[in-house]
Order: sequence, then structure tokens, then C-alpha cells
Amino acid sequence: MGIKNFNEHTSMLNSYKVLTGKQTYRDMLEKNEEVYFVFNPTIPVIPMDNDVYDQVRLYFEEIEDYRKCAEIHWAKCKALAEDSYNY
Repeated sequence: MGIKNFNEHTSMLNSYKVLTGKQTYRDMLEKNEEVYFVFNPTIPVIPMDNDVYDQVRLYFEEIEDYRKCAEIHWAKCKALAEDSYNY
């Protein structure tokens, strides 16, 4: 595919799937040589203001896919709860 053929929607969709736990990035890589994300899925995401959860949620809000917005919101809430539990 290459960066020349970068598809923002596919990148956001891949990121959404990983953030919500629907699919792992390793599973995606096994199916496709080139997979794009809006973050590095090999590094744990630390939930905070204006993080990748918010960026992906805003993207889906802009295209009016509110189901995905809600799923991203709850995935972030779960990550925040897990993060605060670990302290």
C-alpha cells in the first residue's frame, strides 16, 4: 500500500479496533503486511486529556459514527479505571 496510498479512514478504523480490544495489532499484521494506526500500538496508551482515544473519537464524531464514539469513550473509561487501580 505505501504511504503514498495512505487511507485516513482505514488508519482510524484500525486504531479503533485496537483501542476497543476488538482486534490486536499482531492479528492485523498477520493478515496484512502494511497496517496503519494513528498511534504506536506496541507502546501502552496512557489515558489523559486529548489522547489517542479522544483523537479517534473525534474522527468518528465528525463522520457521525456515534456507535464507535461511544465504544471509544467506554474503552477510555475502562483504561482510566484500570490505570487508577494500578496505583
